[in-house]
Amino acid sequence: MTPSIIMAAPNGARKTREDHPNLPVTVSQIVEEAVACQRAGAAMAHLHVRDRDQVHVLDTGLYREVLAGINDTIGQDLLVQITTEAVGRYTPQQQVACVKGVMPEAVSVALKEMMPAGEETHGANFYHWANEAGIHVQHILYDQNDLARFLSFVESKTIPVSNPSLLFVLGRYATDSLGKVDELSPFIQLKDEQDITTLGPWFVCAFGQSEADCIAEAIKQGGHARVGFENNSYLRSGVEAKSTAQIVAQTSDEIIAMGKEVATAQDTRKLLGIK
Repeated sequence: MTPSIIMAAPNGARKTREDHPNLPVTVSQIVEEAVACQRAGAAMAHLHVRDRDQVHVLDTGLYREVLAGINDTIGQDLLVQITTEAVGRYTPQQQVACVKGVMPEAVSVALKEMMPAGEETHGANFYHWANEAGIHVQHILYDQNDLARFLSFVESKTIPVSNPSLLFVLGRYATDSLGKVDELSPFIQLKDEQDITTLGPWFVCAFGQSEADCIAEAIKQGGHARVGFENNSYLRSGVEAKSTAQIVAQTSDEIIAMGKEVATAQDTRKLLGIK
């Protein structure tokens, strides 16, 4: 049985401590929460870094500090994924510069941000470089058009295929567009229609209080979970969580209740093809 991966997403790019007083924004807070999530059952952490005003930044120095702090505390027991999220401010070139400056084990990249219309060549160069550098890329896909475009790039070898993982996003940041379970089926149907056997594991994240239901359905269908304050801060009970680690613990309990195994960081590296 393939173990189920839990990836913690404790802060994101947009929320601040005004949204939740325990949202981690400083290096020490991010390290502390990442470690707590690992101890609660997370094999991965999807992390953003912030400046002194709590603004999302693609800052290589801050990322290095976070990675060093986690490694000093728990070594290789947590696979850390940085992000290139542009938030409308960072160009594809700046996104690439961040990854090259940090050289992480893993990075999440939104296809539409790295390869907007007219930027296909630059984006392709990045994906081929990351593949050769051994950096695992997770492709963030917001809808079926995104997935179809990604699959077309794979078919044309514009994006190299080396066990890439996919993240299907259910819902949006807007409060009137919360994630719904029925948004998952079109992603899975389109993915399964393709004769591409070299795609890696797929994950789901969902905005709002339906997160737990969306994640449960994804796990049942062989997917993996990304949970936490970036997308949702409420437990299944409707009570607001004190930390992302609480949501990770809830997810771990529910995976075990399904008769499945929760993946470790070592399991996850094997599943993602990270050496």
